[in-house]
Amino acid sequence: MPGRSRQRRLWSCPGKRTLVDFARATGSSVTEVAQAFGVAPSQLYTWRKQMAGGELDVDQAMATFARIEVNDLPEVERAVADCPHPAGRIVVAFASGARLRIDGTVDPTALRIVLSELNR
Repeated sequence: MPGRSRQRRLWSCPGKRTLVDFARATGSSVTEVAQAFGVAPSQLYTWRKQMAGGELDVDQAMATFARIEVNDLPEVERAVADCPHPAGRIVVAFASGARLRIDGTVDPTALRIVLSELNR
């Protein structure tokens, strides 16, 4: 109907599998299940293919993260490469939300001192 907005529903993997199982049940059809749950029949066919390929398995659908640990690294003097055109722009964003913008040629030692003081 014109002017009528339809809210899109996000289906979980178990929900998708349930609808695919309903559509596969003896005596039911994809069209009937799709109409009953307000999804397009083509969506059920897509979910059926995904289910056959193992894409709707709960274990695969959940993101996993590896635990990492960050330690303080010792300071190391680094050589600064000579640049033919050292002028440019540097923008440093700090965790506090402050930003430092430096235009032009920058002395590496002076920049290191400024950043060290600002990070305290």
